[in-house]
Parts: sequence; structure tokens; C-alpha cells
Amino acid sequence: MDVPSLVTDRLDGDSVRTRVDLGGDDAVFVTAGQTLVYRAEGLLSDESVSAYPHDVERLDVTTGRKSTFELTYVDTAGKFAVPSDRTDAVLAPLLEGVLATVGVVDSGESVRATYRFSELTLVVTDARLLKHVGSAVWDSDFESYGFDTVTDLETEAGNVASQLVLTADGRPQRVKVPSEEADAVAHTVESALLAFHGVDSVADLSAGEPEPESEPETFEDQNLDTLVSDTEATIDRVASGDTESLDVSKANALTERLASLEETVERQTELLEQQQETIETLVEELRRGR
Repeated sequence: MDVPSLVTDRLDGDSVRTRVDLGGDDAVFVTAGQTLVYRAEGLLSDESVSAYPHDVERLDVTTGRKSTFELTYVDTAGKFAVPSDRTDAVLAPLLEGVLATVGVVDSGESVRATYRFSELTLVVTDARLLKHVGSAVWDSDFESYGFDTVTDLETEAGNVASQLVLTADGRPQRVKVPSEEADAVAHTVESALLAFHGVDSVADLSAGEPEPESEPETFEDQNLDTLVSDTEATIDRVASGDTESLDVSKANALTERLASLEETVERQTELLEQQQETIETLVEELRRGR
């Protein structure tokens, strides 16, 4: 890789991981800890190098005839511009360096793809899916779905927008993307997910997992003590050697009451599940700014 001597002087012991040519002799050089923007000598300017450390608080990208990268730090900010057709080529290694430097991804974890849809940015790495909603490409307000917790992946198609549905930690996580991009996003996420788990299909993700142990049923009901008392009273009235004297009518009443309690618990469980779904829907809509 050809590295100008002026860039070499600014590496501070780092090694260049990626070079992105910007046209002419201009180029962007990305290391683990910083991005260096090199401008070759021209008629109107001297040769120069600008350094942008990766320990940022926020990363914004504004696209137009040229794309502007703005990196915000605790007490300062910096920005540089590149041709619009080089935006993604610069963004992927830059964002990978930022995420590793600030501890969002593990050392050596690579960014496979970055998708920007208006107010939504998705980053697919070797080990996770990152989701950020807002004008920035990245800041501290993001969600991370580690592939080690994902057991299912499917796409719900729509005319304008489709949803990528990941089951992570046993719960569905929905990501809405434009329908024309849904296949590409799903393919990238699925490829990374299967490679992480070393399996051939999504169906294999949950294969061989042990069935969850069922929890013993409990009845938190004020009538339970009465049931226990009735049971004990019935047993006390059974004379030794005379089991035929068991009060059949009370035994039947006890059975009916238990059945009624079970129905009550089932209804309460259904209501709780419906409330949980409503809460998740509200949270998702709030995150999308609705």
C-alpha cells in the first residue's frame, strides 16, 4: 500500500488498515485509532494531512454533491468532505474504528456492512447488529443485538416498508427498512448470523437447544387458604379404615374451585401478554419518533 511520507509521519506507530482513494492523489487512510485525510499538493494548496481520532462522542454524515463527515468530541469537533461516490468506502472503516475505540464492538470484530435509511442506521458486524435512530450515524443512543442471543430471523414483507424480525433473548426485535432494500439487509444479517454460529440455515439456530423447564404453577388467590382448610377438614373427618366415608360432594367442589382458579390464571396471563405487546409497540413507535 502506497503511503505518503507526510502520512507516515502522523501514524504514531499505528498501521494503515484501509486506504480509500478520493481522486487525483488525495486519499483517506484509516488506522485502528484515527482517520487521516491526505490532500496532495495542488495549484491552490500545499500538501497536507488532517487527523481525526476515533474516540468520538458522535458521528454525522451529510450527503450531497459531496459527503461531509463530522466527528464530535467532548470539547471539540472536526469535519472533512469526500466525493459522494466514496461515502460508503470511507464510512465503513471509519465507523469500524470508532466502534472499536469506544468499546461498542470487540477488538478484531469487523464491520460487514453499513446501511443508512433516512433516520435509521444499521451496522452489521461479525458478531452483532447495531441499530441507531436519529440524524446522526452514531452516538451513544443505539441498540445492539448480539448474535449469541439470536435464535431466529425472518422478514415480514410490506409494500413500502418491511420488517426484519430477530428473536433475541427469546423476544422479537423488529427493524423496519425500505422494502426495496429489505432483501439485501436480510441477506447480510443472515450471512453474518449463520457464520457466527457455524450453521447452514436459520432453522439450525435453535436445533438441539434444551426445552425450557416448565415452572410449577402457583395460585396467588385469597381463596387458596380456604381451599387448604377445606381439604384438611375433609381428611380429618375420614375415620381410620373407613375411607368410604369421604365426603364426595366436597371433593367435587374442591375440584371445581381449582379448575376455576386455573381459568382465572390463564385469563390473567393472556391479559399480561397483551399488555406487554402493547408496551413494546409503543416503545418502538416512540423510538421511531412517531
